[in-house]
Amino acid sequence: MDKMRIFRRGLIAVVVVVAVAAAGAFGYRAWRQHDNAQALAITTPNGIDVGIFVKIGGIDQWVQIRGEDRRNPVLLFLHGGPGISMIPLTPVFQPWEKYFTVVQWDQRGAGKTYGRNGEAGSAPMTIDRMTQDGLQLTQFLERHLHQSKIVVVGHSWGTVLALRMVKLRPDLFSAYVGTGQLVDKAQNEKTSYAMVMDKARAAHDATAVAELQRIGVPPYADFEKLLVQRKWQAAYDTQAERDLSSNLTPTVLFAPDYSLRDIWNFLAAAKFSQRATYAEVNDYDALKLGTTFDVPFFVFEGDRDALTPAVLAQDYVAKVQAPVKAFVLLKDGGHTAVLTMPDVFLRELVTRVRPLALQSETGLSHG
Repeated sequence: MDKMRIFRRGLIAVVVVVAVAAAGAFGYRAWRQHDNAQALAITTPNGIDVGIFVKIGGIDQWVQIRGEDRRNPVLLFLHGGPGISMIPLTPVFQPWEKYFTVVQWDQRGAGKTYGRNGEAGSAPMTIDRMTQDGLQLTQFLERHLHQSKIVVVGHSWGTVLALRMVKLRPDLFSAYVGTGQLVDKAQNEKTSYAMVMDKARAAHDATAVAELQRIGVPPYADFEKLLVQRKWQAAYDTQAERDLSSNLTPTVLFAPDYSLRDIWNFLAAAKFSQRATYAEVNDYDALKLGTTFDVPFFVFEGDRDALTPAVLAQDYVAKVQAPVKAFVLLKDGGHTAVLTMPDVFLRELVTRVRPLALQSETGLSHG
């Protein structure tokens, strides 16, 4: 009896300690979130800071709109993945808000949109459906923000949607900007595979070479084989790319107005969306859209991008015909240069893109 009483008391003590530690952790997270919310607060007289669900493509989709001056050009950022929301990384994009009204959209199968609708409610997860979603959102933004055209920036998977959007409705856009530009998925994976195999052999990494030889040269019908390739690409990526996840984890963990459930959905969405779209994306080739575009066309590409190699993007842009076009190599940048060097990326946006966006809006002439 005494032993059982001692055991119960010990168990209670452990539970109390865990509860106190958990309460402390939640309290610390709430404090950090409050601190970050203050740092992100937009206090300018003509600023905007809105997060809302908008009915797009028949389902509620989460849209965040932030900027210091509503008269600035609107920039719609299309995240990659599919399924990798950028909304919890808002602090990375905060400097952009001085020059643009920045719109972050949790696409079908991503972030808070995934949390609201779940897997079943996210269907159909197709390129065509999500392109139409993007066009519907663009029209909503132009009405809501009283502008006739917007800049669309696509990252990785986001370039798939953004290219189709500007091709189908060039009248809605003042410029296209791609980064981590996906061109021909089959050729992309073969080139990426060759790059990482060369690095593994140069490093005499027998384990990496053996695993890459086991899965063989892509394309892969099996998504799990692609994950093996991605694992070794990450291992031999730039230091900034390798550090990205650990560097940005606190940003996600302490994002204002982002619950623990939101974080769970943030992670679950990427896994779901990438598998749901895998077969269709495997057949993707941007050249099937043609190479003539009726909007200014820019690609800002990390010169060390191992996921969507810069050489393929550069060859593609050379074929493109557009009113204005430019291919810009971001020195020492990887696939997510937009996150690892956002200041460099912003400089290119402000120098090359913003003037064109201002010109497209009647009466916009402020600096």
